[in-house]
Amino acid sequence: MKFQVCDNIGRILLYDKDDVSSLWQHCCNLVATGYTHAHARLAPSIWLIRWEGVNMSRKPFLLMSKQGRLKRIKREMALIHTDINTGSIHSKQEISFCHEETVWPNNENEFENNNLDSCSLSSNSPPIQQPCSSNENVSVYQNVIDGSPLSDIEYETPADANDTFVSNLRHWALKHQVPHIAISSLLSILRSHKCFDLPADARTLLKTPVNVITRVVEPGLYSHIGLESNLRKVLDYVTEPISEILLLINIDGVPLFKSSSTEFWPILGSIYNIPAIKSVVFPIGVYCGSKKPQSCTSFMQEFITEAVALIKSGLDFGGKNIKVCIKGFVCDTPAKSFLLGVKGHTGYYSCTKCKQSGIYMQNRMTFPECHAPLRTHEEFLQMHDEDFHNSSTPLTEIPGINFIKSFPLDYMHLVCLGVVRSLLYLWMFGPVPLKLPHKIINSISTDLVALAEHMPSEFNRKPRSLGDVRRWKATEFRQFLIYLGPVVLFKIKSDYVAYYDNFISLTISICILLSPEYCLEYNDYAKSLLIHFVKSYIDLYGPEFATYNLHSLIHLSDDVFEFGTLDSCSTFPFENFLQIFTRSIRKGDRPLQQIIKRFGEISNGNVWIKNISPCVSSLPYFSKPHSSGLLLPGCDKFQQFRSVKFHSFEITIEHPNSHCVLKDGSIVTVHNIVFSTHIQKMVILCQEFSSKENFFAAPLIESSYIGIYVVKNKLNVCEKEVSDIVGKVVLLPFQNNHVAIRMLHS
Repeated sequence: MKFQVCDNIGRILLYDKDDVSSLWQHCCNLVATGYTHAHARLAPSIWLIRWEGVNMSRKPFLLMSKQGRLKRIKREMALIHTDINTGSIHSKQEISFCHEETVWPNNENEFENNNLDSCSLSSNSPPIQQPCSSNENVSVYQNVIDGSPLSDIEYETPADANDTFVSNLRHWALKHQVPHIAISSLLSILRSHKCFDLPADARTLLKTPVNVITRVVEPGLYSHIGLESNLRKVLDYVTEPISEILLLINIDGVPLFKSSSTEFWPILGSIYNIPAIKSVVFPIGVYCGSKKPQSCTSFMQEFITEAVALIKSGLDFGGKNIKVCIKGFVCDTPAKSFLLGVKGHTGYYSCTKCKQSGIYMQNRMTFPECHAPLRTHEEFLQMHDEDFHNSSTPLTEIPGINFIKSFPLDYMHLVCLGVVRSLLYLWMFGPVPLKLPHKIINSISTDLVALAEHMPSEFNRKPRSLGDVRRWKATEFRQFLIYLGPVVLFKIKSDYVAYYDNFISLTISICILLSPEYCLEYNDYAKSLLIHFVKSYIDLYGPEFATYNLHSLIHLSDDVFEFGTLDSCSTFPFENFLQIFTRSIRKGDRPLQQIIKRFGEISNGNVWIKNISPCVSSLPYFSKPHSSGLLLPGCDKFQQFRSVKFHSFEITIEHPNSHCVLKDGSIVTVHNIVFSTHIQKMVILCQEFSSKENFFAAPLIESSYIGIYVVKNKLNVCEKEVSDIVGKVVLLPFQNNHVAIRMLHS
């Protein structure tokens, strides 16, 4: 008489009665022992499909509650104990035994010692290739004992597979911000299938916090999320050794609804000195009210308490104590004035870097002078300048803060949304002597739209017409200043040479301060060029336009000595994170509680860790294999790729992402990425531009110093190592040639 036994991959194997009897007895002994000794270790999961006669009208095991499963296990174990005590073997019934690992101990002692040796069932009977029936008149018994793998081969147990599915489903819901009602509806459908063991409610799946602790901060509410807890979550993803953490703190106001005055004031943080997680932003606390907090002391109370404790005691993590410091507060001007307790940008003595007195002119506060004495940290602490201070600041409790150097100027608000936007507004909507003719504006707009197809993938927003300038974002003003403006404005140079030279002086200085190579070496030149820009701007457009933003440009280069490039202390990453606030609010009621719960879900799902850069050792990363590219002798046609990913940019074999600069300064266009059998390395097959000329020169610095060239005449295809690539190039058509601009922003 033959019996059927289902193995670990679903095959039905035929065995003699004696084999099945001994196997069944052995299984009963193991499970009984495992049940009696709660800490004993068995295979990750075991499925026993028992004999006929059990009432299959019962609810499937996977669809039962935890309490119901426990009760069924006890009943099944009682039957197994009965079988062991009586010594009976169910030889007349069909037995199926399914498990994840065919690993069994030779005796109960080995089971106790977690020393299991694998043994095969029988090798004499050939397997019958047919699936294990799911309609058999059987019941399911599951005994899961927490333990380590029992062999060198790791199998995913049904419980592990279910956990993976639940984790993927949670990540999908958070990534796409699916509403709870839609998730619950989907769960209801999935739960009707026997393969899934899922919660019934979206809040359980997403691990939504149950309670949100808030306190009153007039005229609204504040909820503290925590600095230390978020630091620990971020550091879990860092593999490099860490001895010190330098924090950047951002505070800004975010309007919540267009039809309401309700606004958020979040406290955000990022880690300045660890490249792999430099772009990761995490929330520390959130205020919500009809207007900004009345008291900075009340608003910052919990943050200051936690920050002081961390700075004094350090962070115990990974078996060592990590030093914690606050590198700086990166804020726009209104938020900075609120934190420091000083005059706002419309005050006469509002500059946080120098003591220049403003002049009220045509309904604006202007600052036409460029050489006022600088402020000092000691004078700030002693509050010497009564015209500058409104009140004391609670930030003096935090050790290590320099109230001049630790509050850098933010070039996103200052330059992009400030000076560049004002300049474009003057050209389009200013007084008649200043504005450009409508015909020129239309021509520039046409050129901008035409350049959209030449912008690499790193630019999320493609160029738009000047007609949409009121809706431009900060990234679009930056794009115009650094990459597009010098090219599209070249046609007005002959008629408006002063306008063009003034604009280019700002472009050059910002390019220098954004470049890791030149921001320190050419810092003095950048500072003198910014002063030249401010003075020529006042001469061209009038002193009434010398506002706080324009004046602050003369101090912009000083922050580079403390923080590095302008991107290292900008609010761009924080502003990107703020999009979560507006997208996460589902209704107008209790917005603070909603956003804290969304942050709890995101934190539990680790979705906000997505910005962590890949490990340096895994770069460059090659992707999109193909077999139809250009080849040279010695190239492996079976190892061709369309893309190679570096730390901050990606090179492909298609325009506009195929242009890069090499270590020797040459600019090339990539046609294929392939493995060379000659040098046993990955190489690019590319064409180099033989001619590189300056795009602009005297009286300004030569454009080649900041990586801007007019290029032409491609050479024959050659082979260069991928490791020679040091940067990406934006290649824009210019007259009959091209302008190559090295990509600077990160």
